[in-house]
Amino acid sequence: MDNKDLESALDRLNIEEKNIENMNNTEIITIITDLVDLDEVTTALTELSIRDKEVAIPHCLKILKEDLGDEFLQAVAFNLLYEVDQEKAKEIISQKLTNSSTALIGAIMDNLSTDSLQPFGESLSSEFLNAILERYFELSDAEKERIHDNYEWFKESFVKKLNIM
Repeated sequence: MDNKDLESALDRLNIEEKNIENMNNTEIITIITDLVDLDEVTTALTELSIRDKEVAIPHCLKILKEDLGDEFLQAVAFNLLYEVDQEKAKEIISQKLTNSSTALIGAIMDNLSTDSLQPFGESLSSEFLNAILERYFELSDAEKERIHDNYEWFKESFVKKLNIM
């Protein structure tokens, strides 16, 4: 991709974002449920969450539970869900951990690390946290490299609860 192509892609993204900002919630929800252009869906889901988190949550849950879209849409959906309902996010982690994508594992690690000193983070069991760590270790070297910073922060945040050699 040369500079001209990159500029064109960025222009299209800016136009999409401005158009989505001007849509009503029903139009935004249609973009999310149609799942045609995943970049547009991600922008729409984020915009809906900004407007009304409670309306966005069922869409986040559907994306996560049904493995809709790509790993990046799922990571965004997880981030938005975690902001509103950490317990539901924890349930998703428990349900999806064994087949979670690299981006989703990174999002999980980041969100939990952010709250490691908060009551929710402190309440997480060593077993739960070590299961996330085990999933990270199952990734290929290239996948681990993609989320290495997330791993380091997670490891540092939960050092007393993780079984690290």
